[in-house]
Amino acid sequence: MKIEKTRHRLGGEKRAAAPSKSEARSIALRSLVFLAADDDRMGRFLALTGVDPGDIRALMGEEGFQIALLAHICGDEPLLIDFASGENISPESVVAALMALSGPIME
Repeated sequence: MKIEKTRHRLGGEKRAAAPSKSEARSIALRSLVFLAADDDRMGRFLALTGVDPGDIRALMGEEGFQIALLAHICGDEPLLIDFASGENISPESVVAALMALSGPIME
């Protein structure tokens, strides 16, 4: 699902619909494949999250783990751009997937 800005008829911008939870989970699991394809990327994720490599298979279906994957990707702009580009989706779609799983991010 690609999220694009559209022009509102009153001149403001609005965003297309957010991804469903199912679509967000799919993006999260694709981000795991993306991280696992590179030892340095995966090693950094494991080091920062404290996840044991042997637990990944069991954690893949856990929403908290999926949120951690997306939060990790979204927290590193070059990583986010690389992932989004490789998946042919916008970086905003990845952030929207994170928000669909975790709720709005408070600043």
